[in-house]
Amino acid sequence: MLSFFIWGPVIAAVMLGFWPQSLSVQQARQAALVAASVIVVASLGLFLGFDLDNPAWQLQEFLPWVEPVGLNYQLGLDGLSLSLVALNALLTWVAIYSTNDRLARPRLFFCLLLLVNGGVAGAFLAQNLLLFFLFYEVELIPFFLLISIWGGQKREYAAIKFLLYTAVSGILILGGFLGLFWVTDLGSFDYEVLRTHSLPLGTQIALMVTLLIAFGI
Repeated sequence: MLSFFIWGPVIAAVMLGFWPQSLSVQQARQAALVAASVIVVASLGLFLGFDLDNPAWQLQEFLPWVEPVGLNYQLGLDGLSLSLVALNALLTWVAIYSTNDRLARPRLFFCLLLLVNGGVAGAFLAQNLLLFFLFYEVELIPFFLLISIWGGQKREYAAIKFLLYTAVSGILILGGFLGLFWVTDLGSFDYEVLRTHSLPLGTQIALMVTLLIAFGI
């Protein structure tokens, strides 16, 4: 179920991008709106199936992936990520609906928006730190293209600045996650595994400061 919010937008973006016929702005927007509407409706369905009295992760999915490095395809939903996934779906729908009819290269634009939607959903749902990092980095690529192609007068400057800031952020996030992986010596990036391991206070503070700066950026 949760995988739909990641791969559904990706599949829709691929289908829209490789559609054999040329599409006008209105046609491309209508196709993207259909995909975004399905995602919004599915996110509302999550609220109906979510147990508010259950504090544990719900609708979990697990698939072993690259086990030697501790990377697993593990997804889960709690109350916070539930609201963020729904907000991500809604904002994507609003962004697609509010586009200008004179938009240049509309097919690429809507494809990138759908890819952003899938990447952001993956980051919200990931229960493996390395998987989260991958989704976090993947979503930055379409963001960079959106800024550099459809930005304002200084879009090249803004895109490069965005790239530099997020590169520093990504390095710090990866460094914090790798540090947590090494000091726990559990051989896993799975959140549920790591949260059961106690660390010295100094180590906790060092990792917290690193991640606080990274996410603050």
